[in-house]
Amino acid sequence: MTGTKRKGHHKSRLGCNNCKARKVKCDENKPSCSNCIRRQVDCDFSPIGTPQPRVSPGGLNMTDLELLHHYSTATYLTLVESPTMREFYRKTVVQVGLSCDYIMRAILAVSSLHLAHHRPERRDHYQAVAIAHHQAASQAAMLLISDATPESAQMLFMFSVLTTYYALGWPRKSGDTLLLADSGFPDWVYLTRGTKGFIDLAGVPNDGPLAPLFAHSTNRYMLREGPEASDSSAHPALTELGDVFARRPLEEGLRQIYVTALRELKKSFGQAQAYAGQYEMTDAFTWIFLMAEDLLPLLRTPTQEAVVIFAFFCVLLKKLDGHWWMQGWGRHLIAHSYGLLDEEGRLLIRWAVEEIGWVPPSAMERL
Repeated sequence: MTGTKRKGHHKSRLGCNNCKARKVKCDENKPSCSNCIRRQVDCDFSPIGTPQPRVSPGGLNMTDLELLHHYSTATYLTLVESPTMREFYRKTVVQVGLSCDYIMRAILAVSSLHLAHHRPERRDHYQAVAIAHHQAASQAAMLLISDATPESAQMLFMFSVLTTYYALGWPRKSGDTLLLADSGFPDWVYLTRGTKGFIDLAGVPNDGPLAPLFAHSTNRYMLREGPEASDSSAHPALTELGDVFARRPLEEGLRQIYVTALRELKKSFGQAQAYAGQYEMTDAFTWIFLMAEDLLPLLRTPTQEAVVIFAFFCVLLKKLDGHWWMQGWGRHLIAHSYGLLDEEGRLLIRWAVEEIGWVPPSAMERL
C-alpha cells in the first residue's frame, strides 16, 4: 500500500527497557508498567540491586509465588536425605512460614538461590531477589533476638537453619567478602553459636511443629556415639595429630579444647564412613555445634592448632559436595586454611589435603 504512512507513537525517553526494546509506548507506571504486567515479565524501573516483584493484573506477587512453588516442588528435596525430613521441609516449614514472615522470607531466599544456581541466564535477578528477602528476614529476626522467649526461640532456631543453607548456597567469587568474617572464614562457620543459644533457651520440644527437626538431630547425634562409628580411615592421622599437640607447650585450657575437638572429629569421621550412603549436613555440622563455644572462636585469631583441626573438618564438607549449596566449600576452605598455616602446619594437614584432592600452589605461585 504505497503512500500509506505508518502510524507512529510517542517515544518515551523514561520508559522501561522492555518497552524500549519492543519499541512500544510505555506508560511509565511504577514499579511495573502496564505492558510488563500484561506480559508478566520483570519491569526494570527499579534501581539496580533492588528487584521489584512481578505483579499480576489482579495484584498477585508472581515472583514470590514462583519461588514458593519452586521450593515446594524442587528445593526442599535438595536440603536433606531423609524422606521424613524432606516431608518436614516441604510441608511443615512452609506452614510455619505462613504464620511467620521472616521464616517465609528465608524460605523464598533459599529457593531463589537454588534457581540462581540452575538458571545462570537469570542468576543476577535471582541473587538480587534472594538478598532482598533475606535482608528483610534478618531485620525482623534481629528485633526479636534480644527479647527471645522459649516460643520465639524455636522460630529463630528454624530461621538460623534456613540461614545456614542460604549462606552455604551463596555463590563464591574471587575477592567476594559478603559472607566472610574478619578471619576470612565464612560467617556460616560461626552461625551455629547463635543456633546453640536458641536451643538452650527453647529446650528440645517434645511436640509442636518443630519437634521432628529436633528429634532427627538427636537421632543423627546418637549414630556417632555408637560402636559402628568407633573407627575410620581418618583415625590414624587424627591420632598422630593429637600426639604432636601433646608434645607442644600449650596452655592447659587450650590443650583440652584441642583434645576434645580431635576426639569429636574422630566420631564424625567414624559416622561418615559407617553411614556413607546416608551422610547429610546435620552429621557434619554436629561437630561445628559441639565446638561452637570453644574451638571456633580460636579461628578468629587464629591459632595454628585450630586451623589445622579445621582443615581436617573440611574433608567432611567435601563429602557433601553433591549438594548445590555445599559444592566447592571443602576445597575452598582447605585452601584458605593452608594459606594461614606455617610450613609445619601445612605438613600436618597433608592427609586432609590429599583426601580432598586439592593441589597446593607451588612456591613460585605463592611469591
